Amino acid sequence: MLRSTHGGPKPTTCMIFFPTVRLRFCACRDFRVWRMNTARALVVLLLLAVATIDSAQAATFRVEIAAPGALAELLRSNLDLARWSEREDVTEDQLRQLVSTAPQQVRSLLATEGYFSPRVSAELTGDADKRVVHVEVEPGEPVRIASVEFRVRGEIESDPERDARIVRAREAFGLKDGARFRQDDWAAAKQNAVRSLQRKRYAAARVAESRADIDPAAREARLRIELDSGPPFVFGEIEATGLERYPLRIVRNYSPILPGHPYDEEQLLRFQSRLLGSGYFASAVVTGGRDPAQASATPVLVNVVESQARRVELGAGYSTDRGPRYQAGYTDRNTFDRAWRFHSQAKVDRLSEQVLGGLTFPRRQSGWFYGFEGQFNHQDIQGEELTDWNVTGARTYLDERREYQTALQILQEEQSLPAEDDDRKALFLSQAWTWIGLDDQLSPRDGYMARLHVGGASRRAYSDRSFGRIRAKATYFQPVGGFGTLILRAEAGGVIAETRDDIPSAYLFRTGGDTTVRGYALESLGVDEGGAIVGGRYMAVYSVEYVQWLTANWGLAAFYDAGDAVDKWSDYRAAVGYGGGLRWRSPVGALSFDIAHGEETNEMRLHFSVGFAFR
Repeated sequence: MLRSTHGGPKPTTCMIFFPTVRLRFCACRDFRVWRMNTARALVVLLLLAVATIDSAQAATFRVEIAAPGALAELLRSNLDLARWSEREDVTEDQLRQLVSTAPQQVRSLLATEGYFSPRVSAELTGDADKRVVHVEVEPGEPVRIASVEFRVRGEIESDPERDARIVRAREAFGLKDGARFRQDDWAAAKQNAVRSLQRKRYAAARVAESRADIDPAAREARLRIELDSGPPFVFGEIEATGLERYPLRIVRNYSPILPGHPYDEEQLLRFQSRLLGSGYFASAVVTGGRDPAQASATPVLVNVVESQARRVELGAGYSTDRGPRYQAGYTDRNTFDRAWRFHSQAKVDRLSEQVLGGLTFPRRQSGWFYGFEGQFNHQDIQGEELTDWNVTGARTYLDERREYQTALQILQEEQSLPAEDDDRKALFLSQAWTWIGLDDQLSPRDGYMARLHVGGASRRAYSDRSFGRIRAKATYFQPVGGFGTLILRAEAGGVIAETRDDIPSAYLFRTGGDTTVRGYALESLGVDEGGAIVGGRYMAVYSVEYVQWLTANWGLAAFYDAGDAVDKWSDYRAAVGYGGGLRWRSPVGALSFDIAHGEETNEMRLHFSVGFAFR
């Protein structure tokens, strides 16, 4: 017996019977009799073997399906006849069984697409290895939805927002009168309606009853669905698993949820996103219980895998502004076993060296966290050599869409110019606000990001000069059609003081380079002083860029940049740069490769950068 282990029609059972051949040996008779009997037996066996092979020989064939485009693809992907045509072990009997069952299978497949009265035929033609199965389909008119009865019952009846919740569930259901009935759409619509209720308050909502009455003759479908909301859910306490080094309060302080809050899946996702962004955890999954018995205080279930506490990082890179760049860093996320995060880093490139280190304390339940950092910087850019050290203490609030920071910085700076040297110092108090509305933090195509930074220093408090400072920056991304992105960028800043003398360069403005005004060297737009370019009191930059995406990750860009930094607004003359380049949405951020022409210098420059720059 031959058995198929691949599904499909049942193979034909083939039993082979061999005739009994009796051979008698006798020493006293002619040997020719024995030889003749043996020859006859071998011939019989050979003929039987050939017949057996012929009867089980594989039947090769191809399938031609005549049906409207989308339906033809459905049949080619799911019809047994089409799938078995690629095999080489199909017997003649199996082929005939596949052909005979094909029409019924076609009707079943078309019914899932709303065609309940099709005309179907399957015919086998040709001989030997030229066999073709012709499947012809006339789907006829599809069944369309004639009516939808949508009801919600349960404790939602006493909800003050009952009507709005039911309207949202009906909109999520989606199916409307006149639409073609498809089984997949019907199943998805029910699931979407239930999920609409489950996302907010009614976590145990379910389909209590559903029915689809199909009238093939009238080509009508009448749908009925009734949902049971179940009880309203309220969040209870946080229950965390996977914690080894860190106490439960580290998890709780990232939660936007308080016991007694109405159940809301968006809050669960925000909680999960915050844990993943905290740096303490390599993975985090946050869910809410769905047991109706715990509806009055459903637990918030958190499962985490802690990140490696200590980490050493080595890196290298390149940019056209700064040339080769090398860096090394060390992080300890559990300093003194108190979840204090220590970080340190050293960077070296063609124009600068930097060493920094700092300590950040765990986030508080209010959302604020505190930290301090010390830095040493040395740079030699456009003829100005600067060496400074600074210590900054900051209080920061950070969530998914905004960041607020209050900081106090003490800075000591040494400036060296071709003509003179100077020392400056300041105690700078600042406040910064950042608003984020991007679809993707690394490679945005839609949304905005804006930042406002204000601060000041007083001669009465350590500083060499009293001054105020304000800086604002915004970037806007607008999708154009299905394959384009328009990027608008504007930045402006000013220092409120009679003169820039005795103000550290860190608080003044220069511009130009890969991420500001392309077509010009890094920070080459500023105030000319003794053959060097130094910072001015005022700065304004604006840019228009369009990216045409050729694929999901590759695109071509054209841009126009303009800007300058000056000591007096009356001296402002925007330097213009324009050109084009290549864009790649890499795993580490957007890669930009640009060629720009600077009108002021009448030179072409190459610009290369990785990542979305917003400083």
